[in-house]
Amino acid sequence: MRALLLVLALSNWAAAAAPPNTLTAQESSEGWQLLFDGRSLHGWEPHGNAADWSVKDGALACAATAPSWLGTSATFSNFVLELDFRGAEKVNSGVFLRSQKEGQPHITGYELQIWDYQPAGYSTGSLVGSVKASPTKILPDQWNHYRVTAKGDHFVIELNGKTLLDAHDAKHASGVIGFQCQPHNPIEFRSVKLLPTR
Repeated sequence: MRALLLVLALSNWAAAAAPPNTLTAQESSEGWQLLFDGRSLHGWEPHGNAADWSVKDGALACAATAPSWLGTSATFSNFVLELDFRGAEKVNSGVFLRSQKEGQPHITGYELQIWDYQPAGYSTGSLVGSVKASPTKILPDQWNHYRVTAKGDHFVIELNGKTLLDAHDAKHASGVIGFQCQPHNPIEFRSVKLLPTR
C-alpha cells in the first residue's frame, strides 16, 4: 500500500511539473509570463556579438566567441524570476536584473553572479559589487535553477532550492532582464519565466 501511495504521489508530481519553456495551468492563472518560448529569440535583443546567440535544443545558447549579452525587449521593476542555466564547473556568466539597454549592464543594473570563483568574493548568487551571497557551488554541466524575488530594494536569491542571499539594495529600480556571455565560457538558459509584482 505504501509503495502504491508513493507511485501515485510521484505520478501527480510529474503531471504537475511543466516541461521546459512552458507554464503550468496554475502559473498561467497567477499571471506568470514565459519570457523564452524555447524556439526563437522573440522578445530578446542581443548586445555585442549577436551571432553568438542562438536557440539550441530548446535553450538560449551562447557560443562564447566574444563578449556579449542578451536582454529582454521589455523592462521590469518588481518581480519573481525563475530560470535554468547550464555551464561548466568554472563558467563565468551572470543574470542582469533591472539593467538598461545602453551602457554596461552590470553597472546600469545588477549582475546576479554565475561564477564560483570570483576573486573579490562576489561569487554565484551574489549581486556583484553590492551584496555577497552565502558560499555555494553550481552543478557543473547540469541544469541549475535560479529563483529571484525583487521587490523594491529587497532581493531574495535562491539556487537549486537554497536561499543564498536575502538583502536590501536600492541602486536600481527598473530595467531589462539579461544574460551575460564571456569569451570561452559557453552557457545555456531555459525555462525563463517572470511574475510581475507590486
